[in-house]
Amino acid sequence: MLQGRCLCKISLLIMIVIALSAYGPYDFLGLYGNSQAVDMFLTDGESVCSIGQIYRKEIKNDQTLYFVKDAQVVTDQGTLSSTSYYFNFNSDSIPIKSKIKLKGIIAKFQEPRNQGEFNIKDYYNSIGVCFQIKEVELIDVNEPELLDYDWFYRLNKSFVNVFRCTIEVEEAGILSSISVGNKSELDPDTRNLFQGVGLAHILAVSGLHISIVCMLLYKLLRSFGVGFLISSIFAGTVAFAYGIFTGGSISSIRAIGMFLFYLLAQVLGESYDMLTAAGAMAIILLVTNPLYIRNGSFLLSFGAILSIWFIATPLNQSFMMFRKEQKNRWKLIKRNHGRMGEIAFKIINKFVDYIGGMLIFSFGINMGMFPLLVMLYHEVPTYSLILNILILPIMPLLLLFGLVGGIFGITVGVGVAYIILKPCHFLIIYMETISKFFLGLPHSKMIVGSHGFLFIVVYYLLVIILIKYKVRLFSYIGLIGLYLMWLIPINGKFEIDFLDVGQGDGIYVNSGDGIHYFIDGGSTSKSKVGEYTILPFLKYKGVSSIDYWFLSHMDEDHVSGVFELLEQDYKIENIVLSSEIPKDDTLVKLIGLAEEKGTEILYMNSGDVLGSKHLRFTCVYPNDSAAVHVSSDEEIDLNALSLCLLMEYDRDEDGVFDYSGFFGGDISAEQETIIANMGLVEDVDLLKVSHHGSRFSSDATFLESLSPKTSVISCSKGNRYGHPSLEAVERIEDVGAEIFYTMNSGQISISDEGIWSFIP
Repeated sequence: MLQGRCLCKISLLIMIVIALSAYGPYDFLGLYGNSQAVDMFLTDGESVCSIGQIYRKEIKNDQTLYFVKDAQVVTDQGTLSSTSYYFNFNSDSIPIKSKIKLKGIIAKFQEPRNQGEFNIKDYYNSIGVCFQIKEVELIDVNEPELLDYDWFYRLNKSFVNVFRCTIEVEEAGILSSISVGNKSELDPDTRNLFQGVGLAHILAVSGLHISIVCMLLYKLLRSFGVGFLISSIFAGTVAFAYGIFTGGSISSIRAIGMFLFYLLAQVLGESYDMLTAAGAMAIILLVTNPLYIRNGSFLLSFGAILSIWFIATPLNQSFMMFRKEQKNRWKLIKRNHGRMGEIAFKIINKFVDYIGGMLIFSFGINMGMFPLLVMLYHEVPTYSLILNILILPIMPLLLLFGLVGGIFGITVGVGVAYIILKPCHFLIIYMETISKFFLGLPHSKMIVGSHGFLFIVVYYLLVIILIKYKVRLFSYIGLIGLYLMWLIPINGKFEIDFLDVGQGDGIYVNSGDGIHYFIDGGSTSKSKVGEYTILPFLKYKGVSSIDYWFLSHMDEDHVSGVFELLEQDYKIENIVLSSEIPKDDTLVKLIGLAEEKGTEILYMNSGDVLGSKHLRFTCVYPNDSAAVHVSSDEEIDLNALSLCLLMEYDRDEDGVFDYSGFFGGDISAEQETIIANMGLVEDVDLLKVSHHGSRFSSDATFLESLSPKTSVISCSKGNRYGHPSLEAVERIEDVGAEIFYTMNSGQISISDEGIWSFIP
């Protein structure tokens, strides 16, 4: 497949070497030198002075993000040179290429603290940005004198303003993203909708846009008799300008570069080789910034090209050969059905060729992209194959109407633009309606979890072997089998994961027999902990639903994430509460939301047992002796009525429990004493320390009764409650328990193999 393609082989070798350095245990190329310099030299929260040059800006959340390169950062310890960062500002008036001087506060990018969390530091490093400066005070701005580098930026904004004046705001955001690459107006729900059904690629400027705009222009010029050289220069210039105009994303640079190679081949009278062009662009991009190899856009953009070349095209050729053989057999049948029969057969054949070809081609691309999607998102859109067939054919119309309408809106007036852009309204409604319909179908998104590198390599090898296999039927069946293989649920093994949710609790328990449990799930220090921490973790683990979600009580730091997951339609089969839980506004809201989402509410009394083959949870509190405090304004102490659970794990189903743990929500010493005096829990392996290590919890008598080997405290650093207290920690240490803190270790995992922390 690579015979004679020297440039492709060189590109492949370069990518392998860079990938080994970027993903491997030892960075032998020094790719992370700038990032490491920042970690060593700068301190989070320190005041600095900096000079540098702005090379890019974009609008996000009503703020302008300015990206600065070739920067010097001056601190009390000295100067850090040749670094890069970004800062927010409330005005977009600073031109690109301006040299600036500013003061501000260092804000380092945080690394993930749980499995599945988005690595924002890795992302910014992959685009050459090392940190952020907050609370910026501009001291001096030297604008460029010779060229107006902001012209394309202002033109882009003008297009967006035309769209906003002529169509609905939400539709203007979609059209701005599709036609001019401006996502500042794109509604988050709309982004999630298209991403959820596998259409996120239509919102980014890519090869589709270049083929529609620039290839169409080139073909038109050629059809009017313009020579190869002039047509290529004109179309190439437009492509280059369109790339700058739309923001110069990785996918657009790749597509424009490949288009320029196509034009060069036309001028030289040589045949164009897509794989060679892609290899050349990979080299150019990686030489510019080797860490692109870790960027999702880079992987998906080049992954799509490789999928087309190695999988989709051979499959499509095989399908066309099959159709040719089939048509030859049908020739005899057509002769016996007269003239009308021949016309009918011709129409049917064209329809089957078109639809079948699109299905096979889309299936081939999906086969190649699945591992990348799984690696990046840990879930795959089930119906993307069909949706791409229904949506992609209208994209040229939407793009052309958008660009032409924008041009006329700027040059003539919004009245003319309103007429031209009217079809965009109906096209966008069609896109959204179809997408919402498929997103509402059962299993529209399949959470498949994280898979190892070896698994992915074996998958690709099997795909290539099956494509090359001579027996077509066996090949197709094998490919479909591999496709469906990704959808096989992962049961996993017995494990307990204490997520680092900041100031709060969030504990996942896998029984090892296919039943998944969760205990609490909220935070008062992490914004959107359900969306950004709990859900990504569950996707990483391949957990498509939680069978039983225990909630100890209704405080925000125990339930906020559960509300988020329900609102995002994550499947929770049952929510389990204490039968003694006070009915407050939060509980009423939870019950209503659960009913709306089809989640059952179960209540446990003291002594009730809930579990599966290997694992069981027993409710030990509240009971008849529950100690409850009522404040002067008659508010019940929710913490005192926390659902307390004894977990017991039987690995071999022999009636002997191999591991046990106690989870007590936010109970205090008074409730712990009741549990200890009644002998409800004794000698456990694991203790989830009550109330995040408060000094009013972790009673000495209670701890002696439990005699835990391991204790876990879930809290955030520097919290206003002073958790964990020194008194509580000392009492836990006195009974010989090893203490782990999520604030220090991030996610803490306990399994048959031992205890593992995300941050060593």
